[in-house]
Amino acid sequence: MPAPATAAVSRAAPDFATAPRFRVFLSYSHADTKWARWLMRRLEGYSVPKRFRGRRAPIGEVGRRIAPVFRDRDELPTTSDLGETIRGALRESATLVVICSPSAARSRWVQEEIITFKRLHGERSVFAFIVSGEPKHEGAADDCFSPALRAGLDADGQLSNRPAEVVAADARPGADGPKFAFMRLVAGLLGVGFDELRQRELQRRNRRLMVVSTCSMAGMALMLGLAVTAWRARNDAQRRQDQAEDVLAFMLGDFRDELNKLGQLPLLDRVGKKASNYFDSLDPRDLTDTALARQAKALIQIGEVRVDQARYPDAMRSFQAAYARARELAARHPKNGEMLFERAQAEYWVGIVLRRRGDLQAMTKWLVRYRDTAAALVALDPAEPRWQEELASGYHNLAVVDLDAGRLTEARQGFLGKLAMLARRSEAKRADLTLQFRMADANSWLGNIAERTGDFGEALVRCGQYVASMEELVRAEPANTNWQLKLADALALQAHLLAITGERKAAMERRARATDLFEALVAGDPTNQTRLKRALTNRLKEASLLMAEGADSARCRQVVRDTKVALEKLAGAQPNDREVVHGLAVAWRGWAQLLAAAGEPGADAAAARAIELGESLATTGRATEEMIGEAAKTRVTAALLAARAGDRNAMQTHARRALELLGSRTEQSNHWRVLDPAARAFALLGDFDRHRAIVARLERMNYHPLEPWPGETAVREFVRNQ
Repeated sequence: MPAPATAAVSRAAPDFATAPRFRVFLSYSHADTKWARWLMRRLEGYSVPKRFRGRRAPIGEVGRRIAPVFRDRDELPTTSDLGETIRGALRESATLVVICSPSAARSRWVQEEIITFKRLHGERSVFAFIVSGEPKHEGAADDCFSPALRAGLDADGQLSNRPAEVVAADARPGADGPKFAFMRLVAGLLGVGFDELRQRELQRRNRRLMVVSTCSMAGMALMLGLAVTAWRARNDAQRRQDQAEDVLAFMLGDFRDELNKLGQLPLLDRVGKKASNYFDSLDPRDLTDTALARQAKALIQIGEVRVDQARYPDAMRSFQAAYARARELAARHPKNGEMLFERAQAEYWVGIVLRRRGDLQAMTKWLVRYRDTAAALVALDPAEPRWQEELASGYHNLAVVDLDAGRLTEARQGFLGKLAMLARRSEAKRADLTLQFRMADANSWLGNIAERTGDFGEALVRCGQYVASMEELVRAEPANTNWQLKLADALALQAHLLAITGERKAAMERRARATDLFEALVAGDPTNQTRLKRALTNRLKEASLLMAEGADSARCRQVVRDTKVALEKLAGAQPNDREVVHGLAVAWRGWAQLLAAAGEPGADAAAARAIELGESLATTGRATEEMIGEAAKTRVTAALLAARAGDRNAMQTHARRALELLGSRTEQSNHWRVLDPAARAFALLGDFDRHRAIVARLERMNYHPLEPWPGETAVREFVRNQ
């Protein structure tokens, strides 16, 4: 039997003396009722482009709408003569659309409806809409075509051995999908080419998005209000709820993606709130599985906004509420990929919030759950690209866990595995910008590992690739603020690597570009705390580079003072955000250095504040290796201040504490953030052999410190005079 065609073809309309009562008759198994409701709603709601109106088509003369559509649940009156009612509807229908699935293929009623329609109107106005099963396996358990679809009729109106042409729209995930399958079906019903209809739809969609973007919030509020009011009135409740949820699906899908690209955090916040208010208005008895899944999606998106606002307790509440719903749905439907996917998103975001707060043990538990759910998705459908990319993200997150724990070999293997997986995917999806970003991001993490192992050459190469990739993405989508933020991050990382390898002029150029991007992004949305934190971190590193280059002291002081004030404000609102605490410790250490260099009072107090912040991370197990290195460096700064004050005991106490914080890392690690403060602490304690040995290791890596090493002569002279 020939394979079903999927392209829409023109068909002659049935010969009705008058206009048909029904444009379309939907034939389906009651196991596919949800699909029938969905398709009927889409067909009756479809507005035919003006270009196609007035022509003759399979549905008759084309008007503004395809409606009316016959579906037995909606159209049958109360009667005992079911057969005659169906025959009458078939007689008065211009076309027959068969929803094809294994259940439909086995249904006697579906077969009878097809045969009756063919007897009345011939075979040319019969359309197939595949929702599950296989159209190519005739007679198999998963065959989705009724025998009456595959065979023509003989002269007596009975099924014959003559094969019939089957022109099908395929809504299965691995084929056209619901959206394009619907368009193919409409093209056939209107008797137009699929490409021509698709171009018209794209033009109409672009116009609609432009209008929606202009008056989105007012329109959404109005439609949600109307939907809730209609639901409460119980007037045609199910259909109106479906319509409202279609609006929500757009709000939480395509429209939200566009807002996210534009960096419209306040609008994203309001979209989430409107969706939540709508769901809260529903009676729990009317919350279908689909509605619960959308509610979980809305809660996740609200949580994402709260993360960018640095409102971590609120974010955690949203993610945990989403997880409770998604977990229940996944338990009910363990073979439903979309339900598992929503559970995975909640697991991921709970883990991310825990990482921001420094709860590394709990974070690991949730990210392992996320990886395992992604693996379950791949097990359901190994060929589905979304599930493969989700599993790659699962391995990425656990590689970050390994990196935080100092397991560099395991982390490197994890990121290389992710990169290889994504590279295979990108061969078939070169235009997928998100996939290209994920590959670039994996490169940046591999560069981070190379830096920590002392391989600055590889780190610079990886970072250069990251910058080039992000510049390409920004060129492809110049209005996408997510790409702009990642480019700023990439430039800041490149500036950092150039600075510690002695390329200070190039470092200043990259740092200036990063600063311009960060400041523009913060100005575009001052409520976005994620952008603000990254911008402040960049300014602190810019100040360190300026001080190393001997820049104007007043300029450096202004940068550090303003950054310190902003970080204090963030820390007051979110004291558990370890990135903010770390940044604030760096700011106070820089402030202590500036005051000491100017001979002004307050340097000791500033250093004490930096020590307090650094110790709060290091002693509670929330610190990364970089944060521990910074805490040690702050102790070295305090030791130098004590030396200037002539306090030998305090100097040695601070230096010893620096080495205590670093512990065995001094011998085991090649991370310059560990080795730099260790070399300085040994020098201040008079252990110049170990000082010189560490400096030699760093020089072999091509490390160039921004601050000069303590002079042996000066230290010996100071100790001798005490």
